[in-house]
Amino acid sequence: MQRVLFTTTASYNGWQVRDELRNRDWFEQLEDAVASANTLAHTRYVLTGHSTGVLVEVGQGDTVMRVRHG
Repeated sequence: MQRVLFTTTASYNGWQVRDELRNRDWFEQLEDAVASANTLAHTRYVLTGHSTGVLVEVGQGDTVMRVRHG
C-alpha cells in the first residue's frame, strides 16, 4: 500500500498542515507544524499499520520527507 502523506506548506505568515483529503491545522512556527503532522502520521500508522510520512515544501513544488513511520 502507498504511504499516506501529511504535508506542511508555507501559508500566509505561517505553515499549513494537510493530509491527502483536507487542510488540517495552521501554525506560526515550522517546527510546531512538523510536530503536529508527525503526531497525526504516527497515530495513523499505529491505528492502521499503513506507512505514513511527513513532507515539508521547501520551494516551488520541491518537498523534503522529514518523518517516516513504517
